[in-house]
Amino acid sequence: MKTILLHVQDDQRVDIRIENALAIARAAGAHLDVLHIMPEEAIATFESFGGIDVDGKGKKALLDAEQALEDRVKAELSNEDVSWDYTRVTGQTVNCLASRAALADLIVTGRISHRQEGRATPIQMLGDLLHQSRSPLFLRGDEDQRFDPCGPAIVAWDGSFEAANAVRNAGDLLSLASDVHVVRVTERGEEVPAGLYPVTRVLEYLSRRGVHAEYHRIAEKNGKVTEALMDHAEKHGAGLLVSGAYSHSRIGEFFFGGVTRSLLKACPIALAIAH
Repeated sequence: MKTILLHVQDDQRVDIRIENALAIARAAGAHLDVLHIMPEEAIATFESFGGIDVDGKGKKALLDAEQALEDRVKAELSNEDVSWDYTRVTGQTVNCLASRAALADLIVTGRISHRQEGRATPIQMLGDLLHQSRSPLFLRGDEDQRFDPCGPAIVAWDGSFEAANAVRNAGDLLSLASDVHVVRVTERGEEVPAGLYPVTRVLEYLSRRGVHAEYHRIAEKNGKVTEALMDHAEKHGAGLLVSGAYSHSRIGEFFFGGVTRSLLKACPIALAIAH
């Protein structure tokens, strides 16, 4: 991992997102490509219909806030021992991130929309980004303030292409972990068909990267895969979950729920997820 794309916007969790990106960059010896996005809807709000912001004070307040954020982030980064560059753009958030991520190994973003964002929910935006980008997303844990890249990690495994792709894309993160646990959750912890990729394949792949992972097959908890994964993570002190996204159709996940939707909505530990 040599380039980390850090998404900066004016939200209340941006500071901890910066700290976590710095921790990963420091541990991996990576460069931080900081992308400060002001959604185009924010400017459009004050410029549409010619009467919403007659005296221009609303637009000026918005631009002043964005400039203050840029100044604060640059000041913080200038005191760190990590290489970085900073770009500020106005545009559609998902498109800007997906375009920039073509030359990034990891996207560090968040679950909160910009304060002046349009109607799209954070889950919709993250889902769009997962489908448009080939780089994995990193989201901080809801209950963890600071992520330790060198702590234990777990991999949610179901033998699917998406899970295999997530392991490959997050391989550099897993290489930093002190322990890696590959976990398959089944209804009662029973043996089930291997899927496209037997677990031996992922264990062999990780071993070639110098990661000697342990395999666990566990039962759902209260009928839910995510609860079983989080229970297992807590038992092993894991601060990172690596997961594939949308092994089933996105429409199906929206109407009937699913692991991906649950994890994008909330996850107590850090999440690295890829489609």
